[in-house]
Amino acid sequence: MRAIVLIGANFFRTQWLVISIMAVYLIGISGVFGLHEQHTEVVFFLRMHGGYVLFLSILVAIPAIEAERKSRRILAVLSKGIHRWQYIAGLLWGCMMISGLFCLLLGGITALLCQQGNYPNDGLLPLIIVLFLTCSLAAAVGLFCSIFLHPLLAMGATGAILLFPMMTESAGFYPPAEAFPVAAMAGILRIFQFRSAGSAIWSIAVSAVLQTVVFLLLGSAIFGRRDVTISPE
Repeated sequence: MRAIVLIGANFFRTQWLVISIMAVYLIGISGVFGLHEQHTEVVFFLRMHGGYVLFLSILVAIPAIEAERKSRRILAVLSKGIHRWQYIAGLLWGCMMISGLFCLLLGGITALLCQQGNYPNDGLLPLIIVLFLTCSLAAAVGLFCSIFLHPLLAMGATGAILLFPMMTESAGFYPPAEAFPVAAMAGILRIFQFRSAGSAIWSIAVSAVLQTVVFLLLGSAIFGRRDVTISPE
């Protein structure tokens, strides 16, 4: 467990530029929204930036292994007796810490905007919790695909897996929301209003946790059988 935490913390540290840019952006744009604040603008802020956080979770996770391979750090870490599953779990933990920070910033800024405008913030906390869990799933799928695919191909494969329901809607096929939690969260963000969260959002949360574990296990199994010095084509 200690190895996983240390690998995750180091990955978090290496992403300081992305973290800093997003943090400064969220804080800065919140000031713009706060100048002429209206209820609809607060809702729009949460919807738009919730989508950004989901996308950034994928964007941070997919190049992680390739960057570690190019820097040769992956060999240095594994040579210290770290199991490969611990390495993948550590990278995922680092991605989850980054997503957690973004979700915390988004939730805190939205709550402050609601307080400033004296608007209700019902349903905000459950939304942020489930957003974090679906971001974790998005990162897990991104890592999984990047193990055996080039980062550009992994981006496409990750999008196809996570957003499959959106591609089948035109054909009249609507899979259960619990089967695709990230797509379900994207749908929730599109129509979100500040009202009490229903029980359906928690079933999406449970599904996101279970699927994160599944993709972590699958990714660890595949990574354990690959030559870490060779980049996927």
